[in-house]
Amino acid sequence: MLSISKEIKDFSITSIENKIIPKNVIVETVFGCNASCTMCPIDMPTKRKKGAMTDEVFKHAIDGLSPYYKNISQMDLFGLGEPFLDKKIFSRVQYAKDKGFNDVGFATNADLFNIENAKQIFDAGIDTIMCSLDGFTKEVHESIRLKTKFERIVSNIKNAISLRNEQGYQTKFVMRFIRQAKNIHEWNSYLNYWMPIISREKGDLILGYDMHSWGGEISIQQRRELQKIPPDIPCHHLFDRLIILNDGTIPLCCSDMHRAKYTIGNIMDSSPIDIFNNSFMQKIRKKHLDGSRTKLKICSECTILESEKVKKIEQ
Repeated sequence: MLSISKEIKDFSITSIENKIIPKNVIVETVFGCNASCTMCPIDMPTKRKKGAMTDEVFKHAIDGLSPYYKNISQMDLFGLGEPFLDKKIFSRVQYAKDKGFNDVGFATNADLFNIENAKQIFDAGIDTIMCSLDGFTKEVHESIRLKTKFERIVSNIKNAISLRNEQGYQTKFVMRFIRQAKNIHEWNSYLNYWMPIISREKGDLILGYDMHSWGGEISIQQRRELQKIPPDIPCHHLFDRLIILNDGTIPLCCSDMHRAKYTIGNIMDSSPIDIFNNSFMQKIRKKHLDGSRTKLKICSECTILESEKVKKIEQ
């Protein structure tokens, strides 16, 4: 059994009663999307069923984690899906906030982020909204995020930011740009355009992420374009991030979200924190800390650590 003291030595983590408490929790309130992005595995074959999380599963997730709300620094109500497809997203944000969770947020492609939805989600108390926009021009963005409309997205984001500013909401906006061969040449233009629109006072950011492998889901050529992390460096996601899928399943990590092949439990059978600390997770963590990460197939094919070399731009 892996000792908590060893983990604390290698990672800045929180433990209570000899259990690791994740800093970041992802609750996937809906699996499904109105877009079809070239770097996303959501449309690839999987046994997972599309659809929104039931009220029963959602409350099990939030209530099961609520005793640890002070230790969970980020509560993301999204996974592989577009949050605005969940018709209950507004009440679910408010429920999480009422339970005391800090930094409740989600990422959206902003195609459905109209002014009515903006007003409702602000009123629900959302802390952070990450808007995914992957180009400075219509041609580039729509070649990456298929089925979305560039002009509508830009208008939606700008209108929402204006509403936020005018009405005094404290929601933070994060502009996310997934850097890849198709759009990297537009990065500087993107920055120059959005810098005057975001607000430093509100804590807004512009982030550039390098595309990652989703646990081997992108091509070999795309993986070769990424700088490799040394194999003896363990992945922090196994220690600080807990993911709950739309049916209550907890996958191994974010690389396993699409297929949920390496599931470690379901919150309808046991508490989220107990699952996060079960014997299977202890064995996986031990392999990572022992420098054996690449002996695990899913970990050997994953480039998420490489993609986290984020370039953060502030106004």
